[in-house]
Amino acid sequence: MAMQLADQVFHNQRVAPERGPIRIAQLRKDLGVSRERLARVLDVSAKTIQRWEEHDQLPANKWILHVVIELQNIADLGLLSFEPEGVAIIMQRPQPVWDNKSGLQLVEEGRGDEVFGEFAGAYEGYLGT
Repeated sequence: MAMQLADQVFHNQRVAPERGPIRIAQLRKDLGVSRERLARVLDVSAKTIQRWEEHDQLPANKWILHVVIELQNIADLGLLSFEPEGVAIIMQRPQPVWDNKSGLQLVEEGRGDEVFGEFAGAYEGYLGT
């Protein structure tokens, strides 16, 4: 069931569209990360993150935009199941279910679907699939 939810929303639409448009500053807050950390995930500079935040912009690069949408979907779904602090912990600290890698490390490796799948499982009532 979790993967069905993941398949429906991962690449196509926002998990929580009622939250409005994607805003980089809010995404960072939801993930509990600094500009520098998000910059590393997206392979841009912290100054670029700052500029996007100050001008309320999204990246023009399609690959980077894809990762931003992926992160937003992960954050949206995570916040449906956990408190913001819990989402931040899962995204930043090593997790046994991911061979002691953090959610952000998996996203950096192109494995964001695994993070999304775990949050989908939590939303549906189980963890550690």
